[in-house]
Amino acid sequence: MTLRSASLLALSCAAAVTLAACGSSRPAGADGGAPLVARWTGGGLTLPQFEAAYAATESALSDSAMTPAERRLDFLERYVDFQLKVLSARAAGYDRDSSYLAEVAEYRDQLAGPYFTDRQILDDIVRDIYDKQAEQVSARHLLIRVGPYAPAPDTLTAYTRASQIADSIRAGAYTFEAAARRYSQDPSVAQNGGELGYFTGGQTVSPFEDAAYGTPVGQMAGPVRTQFGYHLLEIMDRRPTPSQVRARHILIRPTGGTAADTAAAVAEIEGLAARVAAGESFEALARQYSQDSGSAPQGGDLGVFGPGRMVPEFEQAAFALQNVGDVSGPVRSQFGVHLIQLSERVPRPSFESQQDELRQLALRLPRTALKRRSIGRQFREDNGGRFDAGVVRAALAQFPADSAYVRATRDGFGAMGSTPFAVIGDTVLTVSRLQDVYRRTRVGEDPVENLVAVAEDYTDERSVEQAVAGLETRDPEFARVFRSYSEGVLYFRAAEDSVWTPARDDEAGLRA
Repeated sequence: MTLRSASLLALSCAAAVTLAACGSSRPAGADGGAPLVARWTGGGLTLPQFEAAYAATESALSDSAMTPAERRLDFLERYVDFQLKVLSARAAGYDRDSSYLAEVAEYRDQLAGPYFTDRQILDDIVRDIYDKQAEQVSARHLLIRVGPYAPAPDTLTAYTRASQIADSIRAGAYTFEAAARRYSQDPSVAQNGGELGYFTGGQTVSPFEDAAYGTPVGQMAGPVRTQFGYHLLEIMDRRPTPSQVRARHILIRPTGGTAADTAAAVAEIEGLAARVAAGESFEALARQYSQDSGSAPQGGDLGVFGPGRMVPEFEQAAFALQNVGDVSGPVRSQFGVHLIQLSERVPRPSFESQQDELRQLALRLPRTALKRRSIGRQFREDNGGRFDAGVVRAALAQFPADSAYVRATRDGFGAMGSTPFAVIGDTVLTVSRLQDVYRRTRVGEDPVENLVAVAEDYTDERSVEQAVAGLETRDPEFARVFRSYSEGVLYFRAAEDSVWTPARDDEAGLRA
């Protein structure tokens, strides 16, 4: 099959060009590799290059009068014409103009960071959160606290303690709840016995979440290390995440704090429920009686909400309603007594429609910063770099441990300031850099180890910056996007000087 005809088409625009038919006789590239679909003096366009360019713009090619084959050939002709104009602009020196170079450099800086973050860091996290949000997990947990920068002996002690408690639970010495009430260092355990209720993707720290989703109901996981310490988890239940709902409510607040006051509010809600059952409008009653000043003017409408958006008592009652128009009984919460009507059940949004919201959630999660640092660390290792924690400890050892932070930020590191503590490619980081770095941080429970970790985080971030700086060499898609923009700027500048400006100043030229 050919794009438009079985013959070769000739075009010219500042150079000789041949568009090759995509039939049985496809000319190969000069290296005998990919076939050429166009060639011009000094270069050409391979079939894979054409396919990539066409795929990037296909959604904008909406001329329904053309067949798919005709659209491809039309795009090929336009794309080759564009490439020839870019070549002409380069030959005229536009790509060496300082203002062009500055504009392209600014665009690259704006593009590369977010592109790197999305492709290398966020894409997998966002997809993982979305997939997990299809299900909710209910769990208990038991926490043995130890800080993220605690000394190794303290960390080992906490791990050993958590492991011993886990063994006792497995041996039947305690139920999980009893062990949590006795040993957990989570302050809320006295009220909830370690029970966390239902949660879903993006609501807990990543190691805890992964353990919860990876453990069957009735089983125990752990010890699991997080920034808070070591956790044991007992998985109590799993269920599909309820779909989002739209609901109205009427709120009556008790006039005081006594049981009689609450009973009076409940009785008023029951009376309103009876009026709804008799056929009166829930919306009208909400406008007249609801004491929620935010929703009453809208007839009690609370909009669309999903799990985790309302207080548990309200949420449980709202999601229990089965059919549009169903009304709950009186629901007590910290705000008062509610009557709830289901207005709509909303199907789970598609991944595409939730991407922006999930991306904003992911950016706030600690797991994103951790993955960013791990990518920086991997880039450094892959390029022969290193981080020497011993040098940082030696630099801090000049000062008493309890004043290391103050002395380092105030006085610097003296003779050790010129000592390298990290290497990233051709970049050498010396200890003197850490003085300003430490001024921008806070000290944890173990000052020295905290400062060593801060130095490594700083090194990881510098490694990420180098990875972003060399993105074109490692990511063909980024290279294509950046090349398309820079070529477009060249095309625009050449056209502006050779066509639009002369035409603006010359009526005859404009007509031509």
